[in-house]
Amino acid sequence: MRIGSFWPYSRTLIPSAEIARRNPDVLELDNHIAFAQALEAAGVDFALIADGYAPASAANSEIGFQDPSTNAVILAVPLMLATKHLGIVSTLHTTFIHPVVIARLGAHLDWVSGGRWGWNIVNGFREHEARLFGLEGELDRDGGYERSQEAVDVIKALWANPPEGIDHRGKSFSVKGKIRRPVPDELPLLVSAAASPLGRSFAATNCDYLFTSAQTADAVVELSADLQRDAAAAGKDDVPAILMLSDILIRDRPGEAQQLYAELMGTTDPEAQAAWTSHLAKMRNEKRKPGEIMTFLGTANEVAEQIVELHRACALTGLILRMPLWSAHEAARLAPVLAQLQKAGVWVPPGERGYCW
Repeated sequence: MRIGSFWPYSRTLIPSAEIARRNPDVLELDNHIAFAQALEAAGVDFALIADGYAPASAANSEIGFQDPSTNAVILAVPLMLATKHLGIVSTLHTTFIHPVVIARLGAHLDWVSGGRWGWNIVNGFREHEARLFGLEGELDRDGGYERSQEAVDVIKALWANPPEGIDHRGKSFSVKGKIRRPVPDELPLLVSAAASPLGRSFAATNCDYLFTSAQTADAVVELSADLQRDAAAAGKDDVPAILMLSDILIRDRPGEAQQLYAELMGTTDPEAQAAWTSHLAKMRNEKRKPGEIMTFLGTANEVAEQIVELHRACALTGLILRMPLWSAHEAARLAPVLAQLQKAGVWVPPGERGYCW
């Protein structure tokens, strides 16, 4: 299994002023560095930094939900410099950023990190952000995947750095020439959180990881079968590894984590939650509420047992863990969980597999 952290890019990842109050200042860089170092020490493979450009509502800003938030490219650099092995995945939007700029930024992040950088490919699907760029009503009906595919093709060609450069004339982009070096020695890790059939096909064609908010082992098995079919249709032998997005809360005494999590989830702001639920419904074409993802709650031993059971039920390839309460202390609580996963034979420490992720 691969274990990742869904980065706390804002003070709270759940629309709750109470959770925001309990968490560190998101604009204090030392908090992020300490969190990254604690994750690496615990044995986490990578951190994925989500990103966006505009708050979904004024209520979000008032309670510290997604506003203020860190930039996934800028924050990546100090985290890379403060760690030795932790992979850092940055979100970059193909609708809002030209592929030449993504190629150039990604190449330098790969260089700074010594090959530890990955790209979370996001189309740019939020209406309130499209308005910010003057693109309201102009997003593709397919969710932007045609544009994203063209962008990925251009970026890969630029990273390949042929002596003569590239000459691309496409529907969305015209690119002629080459970018200045450095360029990646190997293709960086590509990640997607696509949920639609088109998005799943895009991930199967292009990505190494697909992270999902599927809530059951059966859903993971079904998604895995779909990805295998999509990969075969695209002529690919490698199928993206599935990473299940999950909340995790670990406490010392039985029942303590479950009680605390219920209390925290009961403090969501109605207005902010309604705005976010509406956004998710449009994005995923479903009515899942914020917070309705897989949860691992309990003592370190209990959480490890829950993960082992899930892994054995669906041959789960990885987790991306969201911590409602985040800090270096919370990250350190993962170490005994991972030790139990190793003992159960479902996880190998990064150092024993050459820090491949």
